[in-house]
Amino acid sequence: METLRNPFDILPLNLFNVLGSGGQQRHYMAVLLRIYEMAEFNRFGLTREVVIADIVNYVTHEGADALGEAEDDAAETVAPDFSDALEYAGWMLRRLAEAGWLEREQQADYTEFIILPDYAFTLLEAMRAIQQQKPREYTGQLYTAHQLLTNESDDFSPALALTQSYENVRQMVRGLNELNQNIRRYTERVTRDMPVAELLRMQYDDYAHVLGPAYHALKTSDHISRYRRDIVTRLQNWQLDKDWIDYAANELATQGRISPAQAVDEVNHYMRFIITQLESLDPLLEEIDRRHAQYLRTSLRQIQYQLVGTDGDFKDQLILLAKGLSTLQEDGVKYLPGAMTRFQSMPVKEPDARSFYTPPVHRPPFIPAQVEGARLDLQDIYALNAETLQQVGKAITPAKIQSFVGQFFNGHRTLHIGDLPPDTFATPEDLPWLIYTIAYGNHPEVQYDIEPLPGDPVDLGLVTVKPFQLIKRGR
Repeated sequence: METLRNPFDILPLNLFNVLGSGGQQRHYMAVLLRIYEMAEFNRFGLTREVVIADIVNYVTHEGADALGEAEDDAAETVAPDFSDALEYAGWMLRRLAEAGWLEREQQADYTEFIILPDYAFTLLEAMRAIQQQKPREYTGQLYTAHQLLTNESDDFSPALALTQSYENVRQMVRGLNELNQNIRRYTERVTRDMPVAELLRMQYDDYAHVLGPAYHALKTSDHISRYRRDIVTRLQNWQLDKDWIDYAANELATQGRISPAQAVDEVNHYMRFIITQLESLDPLLEEIDRRHAQYLRTSLRQIQYQLVGTDGDFKDQLILLAKGLSTLQEDGVKYLPGAMTRFQSMPVKEPDARSFYTPPVHRPPFIPAQVEGARLDLQDIYALNAETLQQVGKAITPAKIQSFVGQFFNGHRTLHIGDLPPDTFATPEDLPWLIYTIAYGNHPEVQYDIEPLPGDPVDLGLVTVKPFQLIKRGR
């Protein structure tokens, strides 16, 4: 197995030193994210003047906060004039370039461009994801893998489908582990001594927005059971098909410029990984459900504890209520305060015999009304019977479908749908015959089977269908 390189063997040595000390680190990161946002889709490069102007704009909005912290964090022998925003912007740009976050490139006309290295793009994208706190999106990852692996079109690429499905399943499993760990982190945070306002904010603003959509999608649109069996079955069939593996490996070797033997190992690794991960997800899903329910219970319990306190049982509440009522009575208050909760939303003003107790009432037995049917004339009965027989005679049965299809074979064993006469399904009244021809295909009471075919859809006049052929049973 190839040994992976340590990332710190590739990154500049002082890359994180500029972010690791003093209160200035948050300003460095804010400026880097602003530069990254400008450079992300910029086709012509960022000149030094544009970057300096953006830093000055940031300092202008931050005010003395950024300049003061920069003055405390200055490490140069000759410190710049921190009262000047333009000089401070040049100093910050120079420090970021020295640390390795930025690179300078001078053109022939002495125009200086500011460039973000490849590792800076990757690190700043991760920092921006942390900054935005967007909820984890599971939508479509497993669905995409299912569509790729079960595709049966003519332009199907096995190597591309397998590699893309591998990446989608890998991201999905990683996201589920992230969701599981984050639910545990929220549960640990909620058990700390927090006020009720912070607990409610965490419950409805933080947890519900960050983890709620991901958990909801996991239980609905991206539910594992909807796609897992089809994916695993297709991959297990491919594992037993040596010709398919060789074909996929040759395609992968051509795309990835690796040897055929390495490509075979990659194909087998991708299939084993997808099957193993999908079949072993049930314990992880059960753990996510358990921790989700545990967080909800723990959060509610903490809120109740904070609101009610240790004296929160029913007996203690009655004692406190009695003491409060006795205090009102000692003060000469005859009526309850207007702000006090009433026991009844609609109080009884004039009590009567049924105000406090309603005696049971014996109901009389239920006697249904007599149903009288309409009397039909004998001629009406004959007419209805004839109409019913006529409608039954129009019903499409397997025998009628067999007679309809059989007239087109003309001694042939197979019949392509495109070889039918052009006027076979020319009117809307003919469409039910096409529908039932397809529906009764492979039915035990008919003498033909339907076999789907590859190729372009066939135009039948009113409708367009996927190509198929009818095969006569028997000899």
